[in-house]
Amino acid sequence: MSKSIIVVEDELSIRIGIQHTLTAEGYTVEAFEDADSALRFMQPGGFDLLITDMRLPGMSGLELLSKVEELHPETGTMLITAFPEIDLAVKAMRHGAFDFLCKPFSNEGLLIAVERYFNYRDLKQENARLKSGEDLEGMIGGQAMQPAFDRIRAVADACTPVLILGPSGTGKELVASALHNLSHRADKPFIKINCSALPEHLLESELFGHEKGAFTGAHRRRIGKFEVANGGTFFFDEIGDMPLSLQAKLLRVLEDGEITRVGENKPIKVAVRTIFATAKDLDAALEEGTFREDLYYRINVVPINLPPLKERGDDIVKLMQHFLHLYAGRHNKQEVSISSDAQKALLAYDYPGNIRELRNIIERSVLLAQDGVVRVGHLPQRVRGEEQPVSVCKAKDNFTLEEGVQQYERERIVGALEKTGNRKQLAADMLGISRKVLWKKMKDLGISG
Repeated sequence: MSKSIIVVEDELSIRIGIQHTLTAEGYTVEAFEDADSALRFMQPGGFDLLITDMRLPGMSGLELLSKVEELHPETGTMLITAFPEIDLAVKAMRHGAFDFLCKPFSNEGLLIAVERYFNYRDLKQENARLKSGEDLEGMIGGQAMQPAFDRIRAVADACTPVLILGPSGTGKELVASALHNLSHRADKPFIKINCSALPEHLLESELFGHEKGAFTGAHRRRIGKFEVANGGTFFFDEIGDMPLSLQAKLLRVLEDGEITRVGENKPIKVAVRTIFATAKDLDAALEEGTFREDLYYRINVVPINLPPLKERGDDIVKLMQHFLHLYAGRHNKQEVSISSDAQKALLAYDYPGNIRELRNIIERSVLLAQDGVVRVGHLPQRVRGEEQPVSVCKAKDNFTLEEGVQQYERERIVGALEKTGNRKQLAADMLGISRKVLWKKMKDLGISG
């Protein structure tokens, strides 16, 4: 896409010369005699770069610079000045101008200055993109995640094993996926296995494969995941739960680069990049003797630590908004927003289940929010900070189901009214229903208003 430039210069010959020079280099250029005309042209949308003379009829170049900085902060600015005005131009640069051109200037000098600005802008945008994690599988993260993001980019294309550490639900599989997709193996297989999901005898067959007749039920040859992953990446989730006997076999594969199918003696060469993840404390597992020390040092070459969600500050709000948008679209709803009280409750919660728990809470809330607004009442009781109510229904086994439901609703509504000082709208928000529904239920249940 062509870069767009606006030129504001009252001297016709200079204005035409600048426009011709920049257009010949492939820039899209609009030129104006005065600042007001340029501003009117820019109103529908900003331009990439503004080049303006300091002295103009009507509004000055400095005033134009201030206006553009206010209305179009994404637009870069560059000033043209006569030699005696250099001090003024330097002052303008301190207020946001990128550079200045001193009359008379050559076409080459103009092009060099413009190219220097766009190189600066592109580098700035790239830094912002890297800090935001846009290149990391859409991972969302601020300052607390920067060490992890930096480590991912640094080792993505290496052959070295990576160990991802962090509590359950912090996004370890996303990190593994980013490591694969940022590498030269991105077009090769990305194979995953959960070491805690299969019993030992099945896990060995899954990893290495087996020959026909290798054990009871082995009616045909099976290719293991190591062979399937050949040339690509193999992600071992919950490596801390792998049985000790298999740890020894895995270590041999990592050391020798070859596997042997169950029931076969002939080794098979494999070239696989391995990534490991665990929520367990492997140092404690070493002391307990449940994890091999030699394997630990083999896989812990490059560790990546993921912090729990409660330590990630503003990331909670970003993730909240991301999941709201995601699940509103997935469940065919119009854009869903979140009330300030619900947001406060979500920010005050500790999230023992981390991002996975937040994601599930938001999906549930989106489904329950019939009017497009997630309210406190749509959140789980643990998030609202409420204890599970002890209903009188537990003490009376002779209640019908309908009577029990009515009694429960009566308790919840009365409790909400008491907590909000009988303010109906606040009580409705707390219960996750509209004011109209609250009034109807109060009438049906005989609750005085």
